[in-house]
Amino acid sequence: MGYRSEVLLAVKPDAAALLSTYIAKGGNLAVLISEDCNEVDKQEDGSVIYRWNGIKWYDSYPEIAALEDFMSRLESEDMDESYRFVRIGEDTDDNEVRGWGFEIGISRHIDFW
Repeated sequence: MGYRSEVLLAVKPDAAALLSTYIAKGGNLAVLISEDCNEVDKQEDGSVIYRWNGIKWYDSYPEIAALEDFMSRLESEDMDESYRFVRIGEDTDDNEVRGWGFEIGISRHIDFW
């Protein structure tokens, strides 16, 4: 079964265009986006939100490493405000957030009625 995460990647139009060129080339990132993604939500402004539920998110996996490299490229080109990446692991303290382009955060709480 293994350790699983919930992951969301939101990209603004400029980052979405760059991501599209990566996907068109094929390879590991294309597999992650085209085959492994559970949900794709295209916004009216050209932004795109990708969501993976119950995915094994290990940097050692080529598909995951490809997305990590893509986000590092965005950061190196001062495009931090063009995307937002949020990952929630199974452990309550295993969270990861990158980029500042969207107001997307993590909320963990217990409801009792």
